Amino acid sequence: MERNPLGKTFSYLLTESRTLIDTGVPTDNAYKGLQRQLEEHGLKPQDIERVIITHLHNDHIGLAQTLQEHGAELVASRVAAEKQAQVQEEYRNLYELNVEETRLFGGAEYLNFLARFVYAFRDVPRPLRIDRTLEDGEIFSLDGFSFKVIWTPGHSHEHIVLYDEADRLLFSGDHVLPKITSHVALHSYDHRDPLGEYLDSLEKVKDLDVETVLPGHEWAFHNLQERIEQLRAHHSRRLQEMKDTLKDGERTVYQVGSRVHWDSRPWPEMSFWTKRMAATETYAHLVYMRNRGEVKEEKKGDTLYYRLA
Repeated sequence: MERNPLGKTFSYLLTESRTLIDTGVPTDNAYKGLQRQLEEHGLKPQDIERVIITHLHNDHIGLAQTLQEHGAELVASRVAAEKQAQVQEEYRNLYELNVEETRLFGGAEYLNFLARFVYAFRDVPRPLRIDRTLEDGEIFSLDGFSFKVIWTPGHSHEHIVLYDEADRLLFSGDHVLPKITSHVALHSYDHRDPLGEYLDSLEKVKDLDVETVLPGHEWAFHNLQERIEQLRAHHSRRLQEMKDTLKDGERTVYQVGSRVHWDSRPWPEMSFWTKRMAATETYAHLVYMRNRGEVKEEKKGDTLYYRLA
């Protein structure tokens, strides 16, 4: 595990099959931490036979290529393999896409600041070579474990969780966390409904017979059904809060985002990058309501505006 903005990212070792579920962040400290913890089980990184990835966020795949170079098989959802081609295409024009998105969201005041980072957006990451892909509903058997693979898009489109029915275990990745709410966001160049997907994905795991949930962050927990109800209630409140900002007229994405409560810190204290994340989460909620006829979306010039339907 390695410290990051969420505190820690957990990797889970299945000793009998020498399998890791997720790998942590791509740092020397994370690799040294992995070495130390594997040594407690008489293993070295070179002994890992496979890595199962819940999703492609950097804090979960950071050491995957290193372990693959040591000989580990890399396993992820079929959607993850497909998404990498899309991401590579996006990265070729990522700065231009973000300039367009900032304007669309009503953040023209931030464009001069964004221009200072144009070269950072040109750094195209090397795609992972996924050796084996998993399908939704597939049973994936290893020494000591038999997992049902459940595709749970929302936090990320390729996200999967692993359900061990025999031991009543759920490796939940970032789909269900014990305290914080998973970041459910949408970029203007990604035409989906991630909040709708996320709420549907919660339903997919709600009725599983689970004693222990092993998430990607925070701590293990035991109240899966209760936690899912809490998450649904959170998003219901957030949707209503955003609708309330539109009672006195139309607003842009940034204007809506600046008027709702964020657990991290108040909007005026956020850096641009945090505001950008909050804006993409705001946009996901607005698109969810737009798709269900609760708000109207209109593009004026190069900016989107929302009003109550």
